[in-house]
Amino acid sequence: SDDGDIIFKSDDGSGGSTAYLTLDGGLGYTVASKSIKFSNGVSAAFGTTGNGHYGIVHDGNNAKHENFTGDIKFINYMDDADIIFQSDDGSGGVATYFSLDGGNEIVKFNKNIQLVDNVVLNLGSSNDLQLKHDGSNSYVQNTVGDLYIQNHADDKDIILRSDDGSGGQTAYLTLDG
Repeated sequence: SDDGDIIFKSDDGSGGSTAYLTLDGGLGYTVASKSIKFSNGVSAAFGTTGNGHYGIVHDGNNAKHENFTGDIKFINYMDDADIIFQSDDGSGGVATYFSLDGGNEIVKFNKNIQLVDNVVLNLGSSNDLQLKHDGSNSYVQNTVGDLYIQNHADDKDIILRSDDGSGGQTAYLTLDG
């Protein structure tokens, strides 16, 4: 019938009948009222080609998001809400590693960031400031304009320190603020 529904119901274990899946003809979409479980290796595929353009699959050991066309975008349309990336914290708990803070428009890192040797941290739209460690030496490179080192704290100094030969640190140059 026009705008009619097809409702798949079953006993939910309590002796009653409950809707599991509804093909809603009036609204034009399918409603899952219970979890849908995919067996290992079976992909939830999205898109119109063969196995879809994008899929989510668990192979029994690892979960994979597989994209075959275009970009993958994480979008949160909720005003001032965040996108939060969490993982095991090494002690059986879960910790936030970083988040995209929609209210403050910044990326917050809650854990250390490690760039392996010979990977450059580029800053600026044209990669004008670069930080790098090559396994033996560290580099700060500026490719345009002046390089400013500023301390905005009242009555504080800028101190350049280095190993003094005995394993300790010695101040070799102090700019007295």
